[in-house]
Amino acid sequence: MPLEVDVLVWFGWVGLLVPGALILRWNLLGSTFSQLELILWPSSILLMGLDGLAHRSVFDIILFYAIVIVANIALYSVIGLLTWPVLRLVLRRHVLIR
Repeated sequence: MPLEVDVLVWFGWVGLLVPGALILRWNLLGSTFSQLELILWPSSILLMGLDGLAHRSVFDIILFYAIVIVANIALYSVIGLLTWPVLRLVLRRHVLIR
């Protein structure tokens, strides 16, 4: 696999694991949402769509969480693809200086 695809996959995995860890943290520790969660899981702001007076079924809630997590995976992947050329350039220059 080309290196860019590897970077895309790794950043995608991180984009999946971060929301998973935060959801576990909220459920196990009962912690509240803070600025740290917004920075680590920026697409979580879309979860505001679950608020309101309308009754939501379990299927709707799971589907909404899935959409928000997939959006986070896509966002992390794009960030990885945009930052990888800069990181590669910095790493090459660092190795050449030594």
